[in-house]
Amino acid sequence: MRTCHFVSLFAALAGCGPRTTPQPSPRPSFPDAGTSESKGDFLATDAGDPDFIRSLALTRNFRLGTPKIAQPTPDGKVVLFLRSGARDPRQSLWEVDVTTNTEKEVLTPDAIAKGPEDLSPAEKARRERLRITASGFTAFELADDGMHVIVTLSGRAVLYDRSTRTFRILETGPGAVIDPRLSPSGKHLAYVRDNDLWMIDLTSDKKKPVAITKGGTEVVSHGLADFIAQEEFDRSRGYWWSPDESQLLYEEVDNSGVEAMSIVDLAHPEKMPHRPAYPRAGKVNAKLRLGLVSSRGGKTKWIDWDRDRYPYVIEVKWPQHGLPTVYVMDRLQQHAVLLAVNFLDGRTTQLLEEHDDAWINADNSVPRWLANGTFLWSSERSGFFQLELRDKTGKLVRELTQPNFAYRSVVGLDPGRGIAFVQGSFEPTESRVYALHLSDNRLEPITIGVSIKAMRFSKQFDVLTTEDVSVAGERTWSVRNTSASEAKIVATVPSAAEQPSSLREVSIERASVDEFRVGIVRPRNFDPSRKYPIVDSAYAGPHRNMVTSDAFNYARNAWIADATGAIVVTIDAKGTPARGREFERALKDNLASVPLDGHIAAIQALAAKHPEMDLKRVGVLGWSFGGYFASLAILKRPDIYRVGVAGAPVCDWRDYDTAYTERYLGLPDARGVYEKNAVQTFATPLQPGETQRPLLIAHGTADDNVFFNNSIKLTDALAKAKRTFEFMPLAGETHQLGDPGASEAFWTRAVTFLREHLARP
Repeated sequence: MRTCHFVSLFAALAGCGPRTTPQPSPRPSFPDAGTSESKGDFLATDAGDPDFIRSLALTRNFRLGTPKIAQPTPDGKVVLFLRSGARDPRQSLWEVDVTTNTEKEVLTPDAIAKGPEDLSPAEKARRERLRITASGFTAFELADDGMHVIVTLSGRAVLYDRSTRTFRILETGPGAVIDPRLSPSGKHLAYVRDNDLWMIDLTSDKKKPVAITKGGTEVVSHGLADFIAQEEFDRSRGYWWSPDESQLLYEEVDNSGVEAMSIVDLAHPEKMPHRPAYPRAGKVNAKLRLGLVSSRGGKTKWIDWDRDRYPYVIEVKWPQHGLPTVYVMDRLQQHAVLLAVNFLDGRTTQLLEEHDDAWINADNSVPRWLANGTFLWSSERSGFFQLELRDKTGKLVRELTQPNFAYRSVVGLDPGRGIAFVQGSFEPTESRVYALHLSDNRLEPITIGVSIKAMRFSKQFDVLTTEDVSVAGERTWSVRNTSASEAKIVATVPSAAEQPSSLREVSIERASVDEFRVGIVRPRNFDPSRKYPIVDSAYAGPHRNMVTSDAFNYARNAWIADATGAIVVTIDAKGTPARGREFERALKDNLASVPLDGHIAAIQALAAKHPEMDLKRVGVLGWSFGGYFASLAILKRPDIYRVGVAGAPVCDWRDYDTAYTERYLGLPDARGVYEKNAVQTFATPLQPGETQRPLLIAHGTADDNVFFNNSIKLTDALAKAKRTFEFMPLAGETHQLGDPGASEAFWTRAVTFLREHLARP
């Protein structure tokens, strides 16, 4: 889970990487919930589309076929992007001509190599951290000349020339290429191979690769981002080019002291366990260093900062104007400093410091430097995220955005026009792009009437690509001319994705005195005169807004509503972002109580407003943090929740990673905070008069994010407490459930389980 995050209920099961297509399994069927005369007024003459969940699995949550990394060329005339088929995860490189709005497939994986891909263990782990679910080309690098593109396939780097429509496989040496990055001129390519950083000259196919670093091993790597940076701080890069290409700044990761966790293939006990390094809460983290080295190789100059006090490297930037900067944070994430690095000797100068008594939220989109030496920064110092302008010494010049604007990130900076393009909104369920004029702090909307999920700019910041979504179900990939007065859409990037059969407009409301945002989906054959069960489709964790103005986020919820005959709600209670510091920091030390109390308050307020909602029949389901939440809901509040489905739940926070867990609960100590927030704490024998509530627990046995031992501990505690439960181990599956057959099996059982236990009073 990176800081945004346990993977959401809607994305977690979308699949990961290439796998053998499973044999068709029987079409899911659901028990008859009765007719309109059923006791309890449970309406279910329509059990929903029985093929939906298979379609959901085979289309990777209906994301296969959608454009990825829609990148305009520097001149803005063409947009390059990756796209697969609607049910084929293998992505090719495409382009769309902005003038004619015509598309063309320009390079396919089969043109380079046919057959299944061969991925190194390091690349598999990296894709798991990045939540990459596709195969074929999963990323590309576009040179500043707009003509040369780098892609990788099965660990080989490929240079594609758009002018000649030809490609060549680069001679990068033995071993798999990981994370190739073009130099600013596009004449050189750096990459990681065998845990060291290498460089190749692209101007000649006869020059051999140059080893930039030496001595890398599986334990001590050079040029790869550490696990915590990838999973929790949204930083996937482990090295950076200098603007003049003379140097590279890179990260060294030493995992020698990090505990190794065992992942056993339970279906094949004859196989040796996989033993990844995994820093559990309270235990040893990887040791990190940052070094400067010549792009020709040689001795490393190590960057100087107090690594004992600030062990986390949150972000590194090397701008065209100004010194490289490093943003580092203490282990409890309450203190952080932005450092300017002297690239001649590695010494650092502190530009600014951030402090928060609870935790600091990191914004990886800053700093952004202007030619005059000033830079953009963001902070929650006022109680709300605000963008700031600071001088070259780090001193605050002025605040650029107002507290009532939910700032999220800087997505582009046009120094020529003095415009920062920022993502944010005045409503937490929405997200738009605004042009922020630095001269007078004026916000000008670039996108209107839609929420934006992704965007990339051309080099001159005059062309912007966005994914536009809405509560009504529209989803388009637009190309906008941002130099025009109204940022008009000039082209679209075509999608080949399937439309969910369950898609419909979502109702977004506010509930309780705290005005929690709630997304509501009703069964397709909804009758307002009847009573319906409620299903709380929960994530409930921090750093993620689940209630968004995007109908696609509720496609699975809509199917659940049809298949169970229930009203399905998604709730953003206290602890979620975009509502100010105090609203979010209420979660500190209280993962087991604040979200649960908020969801119950919202459900009770909704039922008071909507008489068709039956408070006597409330179910809950969730995955990851949502699984943790569902388990707690059943054990702590059986008076509210009647049935629960918990997927991949974190049950003992001592078994989750350092950065995420310690951010919210601190270090394990004598305060009892970890016990108070553990699911097992509430898995006690039933007391006289206490009601037993059914609970389905599911978990992938190969999960390297929330390890399988979490569910083993929970089921053991439940069994010893003589509580009943149903356990569904998913053999060989990771946190993302990559096998469509496994995803289909889980969701079929989940909705059947809910339906069985909500059908009667």
